[in-house]
Amino acid sequence: MDKKKVIKFVVITYVIAWTLQIIGSLYMLNDPGMTGSLVFRGSLAVCMFAPLIAAWIAKGNLKGMGWKPKFKGNIKWLFTAAYVAIPLTALGAALFFVIFPNLFDGSGSALAAQAQAQGVDLTEMLDQAGMDMKTYLIIQIIPAALIAPFINIITAIGEEAGWRGFLYPELNKSFGKTGTWLIGGTIWGVFHFPAMIIGGYEYGKDYLGAPVLGLVTFTVCCIVLGILEEVVYDRTKCIWYAALLHGSFNAIATIPQVFMNVNDPDINRNLVLGPLPNGLISMIPFIIFAVILGAWSIRRKKVES
Repeated sequence: MDKKKVIKFVVITYVIAWTLQIIGSLYMLNDPGMTGSLVFRGSLAVCMFAPLIAAWIAKGNLKGMGWKPKFKGNIKWLFTAAYVAIPLTALGAALFFVIFPNLFDGSGSALAAQAQAQGVDLTEMLDQAGMDMKTYLIIQIIPAALIAPFINIITAIGEEAGWRGFLYPELNKSFGKTGTWLIGGTIWGVFHFPAMIIGGYEYGKDYLGAPVLGLVTFTVCCIVLGILEEVVYDRTKCIWYAALLHGSFNAIATIPQVFMNVNDPDINRNLVLGPLPNGLISMIPFIIFAVILGAWSIRRKKVES
């Protein structure tokens, strides 16, 4: 491992990303309305390209990351990357709602509350359109599950080129698979800390064990997701597949929130537990799958070598 190159990469990544996250978070705190939210989300989207920029500045092997799409022999990995997050997220959300049934609401109250916060009466709008909430939920969920992963790949590639394309291969030279997954995932998790601490990214600010439990939980999520994406990248040798899995997770992750009972006073407190797949409870199916896939990958490497 080129230690100096890795340190340079991490420092540059953090400087760019943390600066953008701090600016976006402070702007949102000063303007908590729609404009502030858009600026905050925009800063998060832009900072996703920080790892790619850092890899370029650190003189990583960008050309060797597998930019040319490779479909031959990779169709199973294409579908895995695009859609494996769907059943895992559904299982995790189901597990969370079984444990906390009072936090489930299939009437779409969460969507109605989000619309209300933006000055839109969703119920009245649907009545005028002759549409019920169930149909509206289906219309919202299906595109997010099937189409959004391929759209999200545009921003996800910025992170994947840095993490999976540069950082993980470097770490592998000194720490092996397990060490790389733990160290790389932790670096990836810390990448988000300013937005979480200042802006309440992912779990808000009044959740159980805030702010430490949220930082630890999200880091575990990054370690788990990093295992899945690294295995996909290792098997396909194409960075786009890792970006597709990343984009798929981002797309499907928000779907469970439409079934949240926003009128329950415990909903914000329990966000660190679920129902989104980065919660401690709802993450369990991802953890199990990551352990299985990771163990398979290590055994496969030993056989091949």
